Amino acid sequence: MKRNIKISICIISLICAAVLITPVSAVGFNRLSATSETTKPQQTMQSQYWALLFAVGTYEGNPDQDRPSMLDACDALYDTLLDSPQNWQASNIHVQKGGQCYLQNLIKELLWLRKNSRSEDYVFIYLTTHGFYLTKSNGALWDLPPKDEPDGTDEFLFMYNGFSTSYGIIWDDLLNFFVSIIRCKGLCLVVDSCYSGGFNDMPLPSSNQLRFTAMSSQENEVSYGSTFSEWFISGLAGWGDFGGNGDGINSAEEAYTWAEFWVNLGGEQHPTYVDLYGGEMPLTYT
Repeated sequence: MKRNIKISICIISLICAAVLITPVSAVGFNRLSATSETTKPQQTMQSQYWALLFAVGTYEGNPDQDRPSMLDACDALYDTLLDSPQNWQASNIHVQKGGQCYLQNLIKELLWLRKNSRSEDYVFIYLTTHGFYLTKSNGALWDLPPKDEPDGTDEFLFMYNGFSTSYGIIWDDLLNFFVSIIRCKGLCLVVDSCYSGGFNDMPLPSSNQLRFTAMSSQENEVSYGSTFSEWFISGLAGWGDFGGNGDGINSAEEAYTWAEFWVNLGGEQHPTYVDLYGGEMPLTYT
């Protein structure tokens, strides 16, 4: 088994290498179509908004692990973003759900963001699936290089085939690498999964990326249903600004604060965040 895990890490590395040399134009799904997006939005000097919504929700060969609420939350988030046409266009939002959610597709979509986003743009990445912490075959905790985990283990997210294969996952350091290479004025990363607090890695030093990361639970906690997502989305729908500064703009920080308050009332999980943006990152309008 230990050898199988090492082989799986090698397979993931090969997948990443293959994806990196595959033209990014080969992917790009929106919610209404599974065909490649060929229309390139008109480029202006005004900030554009780009989003990737990645909701697994169903799992190959393991229906007991299915969580339909993840797919519902993804749809609600998509609609909420489009309710602010000042910022959001359907062509700039890519959605991957259920059986589309393979590791290679996630990486290709992150590279799509890398290709299209400019230094004056805003990027929003939403990931929801099952999560766990990485262990070796003997149950020992496992922190893959760069060996940066105080608790001795990396966290990972399950892809669609994550329960049926040993390589259908992405761990925090690998995700952080692909997120870090996206050029933008500000990036909001939301992870709703068990142990999601482990996805609090700092952007790579060379990127100087201004990132706000919202996570549904601490890195040693499970996350229940899509509770955090539902409250975060309601924050973007107007309640975040209602509970915030009332300027008519729902920021990433206000949406998180709104969600954190209500989720903490339940007492079962405790959201956490890392704010490197240094202000209010505007996402939607009330």
